[in-house]
This record gives sequence, C-alpha cells and structure tokens, in this order.
Amino acid sequence: EDLPLGQAVARTLNDHSLLLHRDGSAVSCVDNACAHLGMPLDDGAVSDGILECRHHGFRYLLATGECLDVPEVQLVVHAVRVRDGRVAVKLGG
Repeated sequence: EDLPLGQAVARTLNDHSLLLHRDGSAVSCVDNACAHLGMPLDDGAVSDGILECRHHGFRYLLATGECLDVPEVQLVVHAVRVRDGRVAVKLGG
C-alpha cells in the first residue's frame, strides 16, 4: 500500500539500491542503476510501466528490466513476493 501505483520508488536493502514498481497488485524490483553506465534511475520519469533514464534517455520496462532502445542492455531484476501487504525481495547473486 505504501508503494504508489505507477511510480518507481527507491529503497535500500543490505546496502543495495533498488527500485520498486507497483502495477495493480503486481510489484517488480530492479537495481537502481542504469544498465548503460550505472547512473541512478530513481529520478527518471515513469509512464505506463516504462522508466526513462534521465541521463541517457534509455527506456526500460520495469516489469522485466528490458531495455526498449538497446535490447542487449538489461536491468538487473530481483524476485519479489508480496505477503500480508509486505514486499519481500530476493537479491540475485
């Protein structure tokens, strides 16, 4: 409930900067770092589940981490589970 619909919200877990995105009841999580040069994404614009990096203009589908401009560049995606209104994230290795 604390995650606003359609927004990307930055959170830190174990010193790892993450972005959480809620679309209805679905929550996704990616690293808060552009896959291009690692710049933070939390200040990028989000529209219809697509985040645009303000540094280089790359557009990412937040549900999958897919880059819509350069397919070989992808965000790091983390598994998410929502239980009893709380979001649990499994950091990938």
